[in-house]
Amino acid sequence: MRFSHFLKYNAVPEWQSHYLDYNSLKDLIYTLQTKELQLNDQGAEDTSNELDISLKEKLKKKLLFKKKRANSSGTDKTEQAPNSSTVETFSVNNFQDLENNYIEYSSNPNDNKEKTLIQEETIELSNFNTRPRTSTSSYSSSLNSILQDPKDVFIQSLNVQKYKIDEFYKRLENKLLDKYAALINDLLSQNIITPDFKKASTPLPPDLAESVTPEDSEEEEEEEDFTNDNTALLNYKDFNIESQKLSLLKQTITNCYIDLCQLKSFIELNKLAFSKITKKFDKVLKYNTRQELIQSNSLFKDSYTFTNDTIFQLNEKILRLIDFYSIINNYTILESKTELKKLLHDHIIWERSLEWKDMLGLESHDLNHPSLDNTPTANDILLEKLHLTYYKYPLPSFLQLHSKYLTWENAAIPKFFFTWKAAKIAFIFVFTAILLGVKTFNDRVEGRCMALVECCALLWATEAIPLFATAFLVPLLTVLFKVLKNSDGSTMSGAAASSTILSAMWSSTIMILLAGFTLSEALAQYDIARVFASWLLAGAGTKPRNVLLMAMGVVFFLSMWISNVAAPVLTYSLLSPLLDPLDASVPFARALVMGVAIAANIGGLSSPISSPQNVISMDYLKPYGIGWGQFFAVALPTGILSLILAWGLMCLSFNINKTKLEKFVPVKTRFSLKQWFIIGVSLATILLWCVESQIEGAFGSSGQIAILPIVLFFGTGILSTNDLNTFPWSIVVLAMGGIALGKAVSSSGLLSTIALALQKRIQNDGVMSILCIFGVLMLVVGTFVSHTVSAIIIIPLVQEVGDKLPDPKAAPILVFGCALLASAGMGLASAGFPNVTAISMVDKKGNRYLNMMMFLSRGVPASLIVFVCVITLGYGIMHSVLH
Repeated sequence: MRFSHFLKYNAVPEWQSHYLDYNSLKDLIYTLQTKELQLNDQGAEDTSNELDISLKEKLKKKLLFKKKRANSSGTDKTEQAPNSSTVETFSVNNFQDLENNYIEYSSNPNDNKEKTLIQEETIELSNFNTRPRTSTSSYSSSLNSILQDPKDVFIQSLNVQKYKIDEFYKRLENKLLDKYAALINDLLSQNIITPDFKKASTPLPPDLAESVTPEDSEEEEEEEDFTNDNTALLNYKDFNIESQKLSLLKQTITNCYIDLCQLKSFIELNKLAFSKITKKFDKVLKYNTRQELIQSNSLFKDSYTFTNDTIFQLNEKILRLIDFYSIINNYTILESKTELKKLLHDHIIWERSLEWKDMLGLESHDLNHPSLDNTPTANDILLEKLHLTYYKYPLPSFLQLHSKYLTWENAAIPKFFFTWKAAKIAFIFVFTAILLGVKTFNDRVEGRCMALVECCALLWATEAIPLFATAFLVPLLTVLFKVLKNSDGSTMSGAAASSTILSAMWSSTIMILLAGFTLSEALAQYDIARVFASWLLAGAGTKPRNVLLMAMGVVFFLSMWISNVAAPVLTYSLLSPLLDPLDASVPFARALVMGVAIAANIGGLSSPISSPQNVISMDYLKPYGIGWGQFFAVALPTGILSLILAWGLMCLSFNINKTKLEKFVPVKTRFSLKQWFIIGVSLATILLWCVESQIEGAFGSSGQIAILPIVLFFGTGILSTNDLNTFPWSIVVLAMGGIALGKAVSSSGLLSTIALALQKRIQNDGVMSILCIFGVLMLVVGTFVSHTVSAIIIIPLVQEVGDKLPDPKAAPILVFGCALLASAGMGLASAGFPNVTAISMVDKKGNRYLNMMMFLSRGVPASLIVFVCVITLGYGIMHSVLH
């Protein structure tokens, strides 16, 4: 079994990121090997082609030799595949000696080894063919600047991992030892043990069953039928205070034993990981680091975690817990040890079953709704994906057909046609067809465009098909419905319409969106956002209201720069030390989860890249000379005021003051040069966006500025292709579809017609009144459909209405106000990514912190708070800033 799999199987899930990063160190080893091969090759090469041919032949011979050796040899223990049937056994019995219990398996070792060898030699040949041709002297001089000695690089990486493990262990040990000390105090206070940790001389508190009076005997005899085995009915004597205290102490000892055993396994597993990775390094690069660093223990001399004293103290405490357990239960030491091991085994199986299934590639089913009869097998799932299921109805005999090659007895109708999804699609199709056939506008092009808008809006609202699939459908329907016009008012041909609509989809807006995702990924992946956020939370102290305000402030700030999609996820992970000990019923826990969601939504309106709707809106604000500076001047004060009022709402609606909190521990680390580079590029990009209007002659547009962080981060290797693939491309496609729909509606003239009709009805109203009307519409659509979709549909219409009004500030104020209100729909759990994340948060028992009524009772008032802030403070600033 590969050690990387072994490490995953045995790691405590909550501590996963704090173990030695075995895979990255293994990648480093192969990178160092490749560079050393290049150094050896290029140092010995003179420019002749004969040496190239000779070396290629040697590599090919080496490949053939390794193939033969793999076919004839036994098991290669370091490259074997996991055997799922044995995972449970060694995964739960590794606390005494992981090195001895590390058993490796292989389902087909020869095949695996041959594939591995082929891949390695193919990479060697590829590296040889593609390496640059340089002279020995130039190569040697440049090498010193890009490559240190492989051993030094590897040891430096080991030290980084060691310090990371050490820092986490110290924090974890302090937390667990506090629980251990509290247990000792409880045992002493109950007079169960003496100060020297021996059994107390006084007997344990007598059970009430021993003090039954004669008068009670008859009643007890009547109750005997109800106190037999295999029943949940309890006798009155089971409820006495002393027995309850003993039960709680027994459970506390068990939990403390499990925690300390897992803490010990953390040390053992990491030490074994250091041993394995140094062994691999020695094997690949021909060094002796395992003996020099690990077996001699020199690597761990300055480490607290791996010292003998640390292990000794931990073992001593575990043995004491076994002794305490024997005292509580009147067991022998052996009986106590055996039972605690069984409880530890059960805990691991229960806690890690889902993680093991995921790693083994098994299907994970909802444990809250187990049903052995209805659980689909892997084969059932595959058949469901490959084949349609049908309803079959017998045909009349005269329609049935029986022949040698064809049998037709039943009318088979796919079950898909009887689902709600099919009903939604059918309704939208019929309604769209009616709008296409009925004259709704004097201009037929505008009528067809109305049908297009209705079709896309209903598909987005009902989610009959995924949102991004509807976005892909927009350019196709635009061409088929013939809604684009030439400058002279004639209808565009299919070819011209296709070219126009597809070219409009990739715009400066999309580049800004991608740049936002790039900045978000870099700041999150290199822990920059986490470090800053942890220091802010650490400054909040231990008062629940202060911690809540700081948590909301952190997610508000993060949402401005790493999007309000990723920010709540990151914040919840930071708050896990606070949330984990709290049940879902604790008011403070609910306030914290709800407050983070609301603050993330409010943060989504506070910067031009904090949400897709803001990115789209900036494209409509640009013609009015509104850049990043003006946006911040309006959005920041409005967002901050909304945040403070929303925090007050959380404090008033949740009784949070009864919860006692521990001080948040900040992440203490020194930023590397790479992290400072990321911070510098991020700040420079934001600064360039802020002064875009002054440098427009150089860059042309904000989309061109957006290229800088993308090229710098991906070009320098800070982010990889895998990171690019993890971007939320569905959001990008949705934005592209919105741009295409806006282009279609604008080109057809539909927007102008609707705006003129609305102008006649609201021309006597002020800009404030019109903003209120469209703001309410934006809140409703954003709550029930999507924040981004509401901006896509409504903002182009608002712009057209504003342009028809006599006030020159009307259009930018209406567009700006509606753009801010696009993020304010928070009344439902489905309204926006932060709400979806919040409703999915559960405590350790699997109970949700929030329900739908909490979103209605807190989310709707929070939406109204933002609405009032935008149409008062926001409107006033807009009127004075915009020109």
